[in-house]
Amino acid sequence: MDEQSLFKQLPELEGQLGVEHVKPLLDRISVQSLPDGEVLLHDQAPIDALYLVLSGCLRLSVEFADHAVQLGEIGPGNWVGELGYFSGVHVASSTVTACGDTEVACLTYRNFDALMVEDSVAVCRLTHGFIQMLMRRLAVTANNPIIDPQGEMLLLGELSVPWAELAQSPHGVVDFLKTLLGVH
Repeated sequence: MDEQSLFKQLPELEGQLGVEHVKPLLDRISVQSLPDGEVLLHDQAPIDALYLVLSGCLRLSVEFADHAVQLGEIGPGNWVGELGYFSGVHVASSTVTACGDTEVACLTYRNFDALMVEDSVAVCRLTHGFIQMLMRRLAVTANNPIIDPQGEMLLLGELSVPWAELAQSPHGVVDFLKTLLGVH
């Protein structure tokens, strides 16, 4: 994938990473096309990559006994696989299925580590985006809990994070920590 194609699909990525930090990322990603209904990840199965939705959408679900509970859908500009990487467990936390024809960029954990060595600024900005995305998902899902048939609370909701929130210019460390902790 080249920079122009990526920016055409996700124009805010340039603002999030900075134009000089996109090429090292592009050198390490591969693009996958998923037809409608194809499973990208299985709940609790080993995982070794981060996936960025370029077009289409992904449906997330978790499996309990004999049934699956839909958690929501994510659209372009959102990632899956980040929990496996940052937890160090390398296990998918949900089943991820294409809804409609979907295109994703795959960044293996190994390539993410290599990018960290080559361009730590890009990784810092990506990580900042991951944290914003996870905070948003937690806030949205916490506002819409349901109880499953076994009496367990599940958190459902719209899981996509608007690009306007992810593409904000990175703040300093103090501002980032204030935002993270909800302090003004």
